[in-house]
Amino acid sequence: MDNREAEFILSAYRPGGQDANDPRFSEAIEHARRDPILQRWFGESVAFDAGMTEKLCGVPVPGDLRESILAGAKVSRVPRWKKPFRKWAIAAVVVLSATLGSLIWYNVRPARLAGWQNEALGVIASLVRQESRFDAQSHDVGELLAWLRANNAPTAQKLPDNLDKLSTLGCKTFSWNGIPLSVICFMRPDGGLIHLVTMNVPVPAPDRAPRQLAKFVQRGDWATATWSQGDRVYMLVLEGSPDQLPSYLL
Repeated sequence: MDNREAEFILSAYRPGGQDANDPRFSEAIEHARRDPILQRWFGESVAFDAGMTEKLCGVPVPGDLRESILAGAKVSRVPRWKKPFRKWAIAAVVVLSATLGSLIWYNVRPARLAGWQNEALGVIASLVRQESRFDAQSHDVGELLAWLRANNAPTAQKLPDNLDKLSTLGCKTFSWNGIPLSVICFMRPDGGLIHLVTMNVPVPAPDRAPRQLAKFVQRGDWATATWSQGDRVYMLVLEGSPDQLPSYLL
């Protein structure tokens, strides 16, 4: 089972825990425990679904609902010879509604970022607006990496190929829920900026997976690509469209 299959299965997990003993869900949940990003997404997805369920359950049922349904049934009665056609029509409408409903839900359900990702976007925005300062400044990415290592900050094991060719502005360290993170800001050839966020995650050596496929999320003006490799999680951030990001990935 890979991350895409696990995410597909877990997207159908009901927030009440009714599916916890289902072998298929159990396998997907166990897979998610080995990937911090997927595990965090699953937790937020369940919380989101639980919130939606609570809101829907809070919608009051009209007192005259039964009478309205019965009245509608009387008005809509059709001759016997039309009933088979009506049954097929109702079945077709139900299937079509379910299909369209799932597509609409998929498209309107907002893409969510994890807490550490939102924290990183806030730090980056503050740097871009010059509301905060870099911890170290240099146009040489090697000097910034050395500074991060010397200060025991999360550091990329290997920079994406097209990123290490860019000039840099500086780096900054910060934390989320006690977890240290770092960000390095690069200057793109078109004059824009691109930022690499790095976070270390405590993963036992036997469970360290090879590089996972990047997940792209657009949040307002920010485009992000997040992936994990070994015991590190990375996020690339730029102001623009996600289609600008793949050329900078490993």
